Amino acid sequence: MLMEAILGKLLEAPEPLLNAPGIAQRLNTDHTVIHHHLHLLQDKGWVAEGENGFWRLTNAGHDYLEGSPEQGISLKSLG
Repeated sequence: MLMEAILGKLLEAPEPLLNAPGIAQRLNTDHTVIHHHLHLLQDKGWVAEGENGFWRLTNAGHDYLEGSPEQGISLKSLG
């Protein structure tokens, strides 16, 4: 639920918010990418949480969302 809420707020943001503690970050994303990741959230098998508290949401290795509660989220491209 928290990830869905954060991604939903990113859709409403006019510009990326970068280097702002406690604020979600949007890096090189557009609405279609964010909507795609929102869809992937329905399948919890796509979401992994690491030992250090970071989480990662991937779409078959093309790109992924990664973040922590302190740093918000950012889109990483693997290709």
